[in-house]
Amino acid sequence: MMFAIDNINKDPKILPNVSLGVHILDTCSRDTYALNQSLHFVRASLNNIDTSAFECGDHSVPRPRNNYSGPVFGVIGGSYSSVSLQVANLLGLFHIPQISPASTAKALSDKTRFKYFARTVPPDTFQSSALVDIVKSVNWSYVSTIYSEGSYGEYGIEVFHREAQERNVCIATAEKVPSAADDKEFDNIILKLKKED
Repeated sequence: MMFAIDNINKDPKILPNVSLGVHILDTCSRDTYALNQSLHFVRASLNNIDTSAFECGDHSVPRPRNNYSGPVFGVIGGSYSSVSLQVANLLGLFHIPQISPASTAKALSDKTRFKYFARTVPPDTFQSSALVDIVKSVNWSYVSTIYSEGSYGEYGIEVFHREAQERNVCIATAEKVPSAADDKEFDNIILKLKKED
């Protein structure tokens, strides 16, 4: 990201008389943490008010405090759909665009809810359809599925099951792997899958 910003700022033909800046934050792949961080920088951006209507007692020009970070014009991220869903809900309230390089949840395609969200990857529906294509290409008609907890896995498997049913593929069992799964949890999932042989 820094490489791209540096190259844009160096080239006077791309954005003449404009310099871009960035504020990079790590979501730690947690939706609640990302939402909390987003609240902080949105709040700081809202403090960017037009000072021309204000006057100081000593007639000096009002200026922002030292911790002012400037207005937020857009957000790149998050990667996980669960993070992007939370952040997109908040940013949409303030008309701040968001572009995700990896969030694939189908829900994010709903422009009535996420008008300011865009992504650079296709939604889960395409991945799920491709997986059913693979199952059909090897002539399987009875499969078990394992998916991760969270919007990525849960929305993706929902589409896979629907596509599979429409194309005469039966689902033996569907096992969800919790986000905090330990070895015992994995052993239980393996046992359940073996029972469906």
